[in-house]
Amino acid sequence: MSVAVERRHRLRGAGAFAAVRERRAGASAGPLRVQIAPNGGEIARVGFVVPRTIGGAVVRNRVRRRLRALMQRRLEAHAGLDVVVAASGGAATEAWASLDRALDACLAGARARLRRGDAGATESAARHRGGAPEVALRDNRGVRVARPGRDDPTGGSRLSSP
Repeated sequence: MSVAVERRHRLRGAGAFAAVRERRAGASAGPLRVQIAPNGGEIARVGFVVPRTIGGAVVRNRVRRRLRALMQRRLEAHAGLDVVVAASGGAATEAWASLDRALDACLAGARARLRRGDAGATESAARHRGGAPEVALRDNRGVRVARPGRDDPTGGSRLSSP
């Protein structure tokens, strides 16, 4: 039995995946990580990331098929969103029910972050990439806080030049 996600529900191309990563809200549970971003449309689009570290092609394709089947039932509930589901090593041996629960938890967490407009996820992602955060840090009064070494225009060098 083949479980196909209709073409219109597929997230295609590196640019589409990168856009979700840049504008995303995400959550992790078990061997899954989900990132979501509004797509401005009326349908959900979904893409899957199953790295080679999970196993050979047969194992990766099995994981991808399982994730596709789990997401197929959830597409209508996530209309208007682009969803990227990424698997890690344990996904290959995880039980179906466990993957189902993990996917539900990831989607619920990511949607909650999206509703809150959680900028912390964006900042930590920028820091992980080595770039500047997209949202400035602020103290409890809302005043921007400079971080030594990161916000310093000299590149973090504390040594004075001769």
